Amino acid sequence: MSFNRMLTIGDIAKVFDGPHATPKKIESGPYFLSISSLENGKLDLSKSAHLSDVDFAKWTRRVTPEAGDILFSYETRLGEVAMMPAGITACLGRRMGLLRPDRTKILPEYLLYAYQSNAFQEIIRAKTIHGATVDRIALKELPSFPIQVPPLPEQQKIVDILKGYDRKLVLNLETNQTLEQMAQAIFKSWFVDFGPVKAKMNGEQPEGMDAAIASLFPEKLVESELGLIPEGWKIQTIKSLSEKISKGTTPSKKDLASATDEPSIRFIKVKDINGQGEILRGKLETIPDSIHTTKLKRSILEKEDILFSIAGTIGRVAIVDQDLDNVNTNQAVAFIRLKNKQTYLPLVYMAMRENRLQQKAISSIVQGVQANLSLANVGDMEVLLPPEDILNLWNKQYSSILQMIKNNFAQSRQLASLRDTLLPKLLSGEIELSKIEALNE
Repeated sequence: MSFNRMLTIGDIAKVFDGPHATPKKIESGPYFLSISSLENGKLDLSKSAHLSDVDFAKWTRRVTPEAGDILFSYETRLGEVAMMPAGITACLGRRMGLLRPDRTKILPEYLLYAYQSNAFQEIIRAKTIHGATVDRIALKELPSFPIQVPPLPEQQKIVDILKGYDRKLVLNLETNQTLEQMAQAIFKSWFVDFGPVKAKMNGEQPEGMDAAIASLFPEKLVESELGLIPEGWKIQTIKSLSEKISKGTTPSKKDLASATDEPSIRFIKVKDINGQGEILRGKLETIPDSIHTTKLKRSILEKEDILFSIAGTIGRVAIVDQDLDNVNTNQAVAFIRLKNKQTYLPLVYMAMRENRLQQKAISSIVQGVQANLSLANVGDMEVLLPPEDILNLWNKQYSSILQMIKNNFAQSRQLASLRDTLLPKLLSGEIELSKIEALNE
């Protein structure tokens, strides 16, 4: 049986549309799904609102999402897709469509992978209608979009292979979450709750510390503009610790159109920074080097710059890795270049992710067309600096954790790249399934 069987979306699934309005949002109840919840083939329900049971009945007249349905965006964020999980009560959000696979012809998991394949994403790009305000695909044309569909047994083998990669990616994510929780627990104990100091004030041995480390912490809290802090510790603004605080710029359409060289410099936006502090390489846009080194030269990033989102989604934080040295960014992202990166980077990075500075950023937001934070607000953020011996100890502990997190991120990028390279070859039958199955085992 041939792998190269081309069918259409209409041959293997029914297409449904979501509502064209937004109901009143409430604190709990059925989910009103959002296209922002579609991220890298997964559904992130934390980005979706809730609606009442009465509104749910109204908004599901066309269709009620079921487990195994494929959710997708047909306006903005084109190409994003996710599978509807089991046990969730929800309705489609605005600009969201749904494919209900005919399971006698196609497995839902296979349809999800096939939708994400380069071949189908190219079809989406070719069929995109570029409007004045948003890009979209016409739902009435979607059933005619071609898609590669091998027989069901081969679909299952392909799904099993690709899910193996996804399981490892999930494991890496869970490992990083555990490492992050460890780092946050240490940071909160030392720099927020002052646990070691308070223990010594009560005549107790600080939990989890030997006598040598405990001796580094003072036995007294003193008043400061931030409230009680350990004796001998200092408060410094991020500006005072920085060589440069700036933000990016979006190149004009005119400049882009007049550039004679091809886009080659990666360009970071807020959407490319996730909540775990990773810069997502897979979908970074690019700009011409001629613009990067002239119009946008003030925002050329260097390795170990700290990024902080100041517009739209406020407070995303990341560190520029070695492989992203000499990239650029837009005006929604501020960057902080510390004077002494080796000494202050681990502390400042973690402090900017911690609740106190995140809340200070939120309280400083200026509401306009888009919520934004000024560079002055970023520079005025205050960091609590311990004496050098405690700072060195923190740097040593956190740097090792941070390196493990970065290694897992890097491995996940490699696995995702390998999976995405395999995907079109598996779908087309270019690679023998038996060989891949044996290799995975």
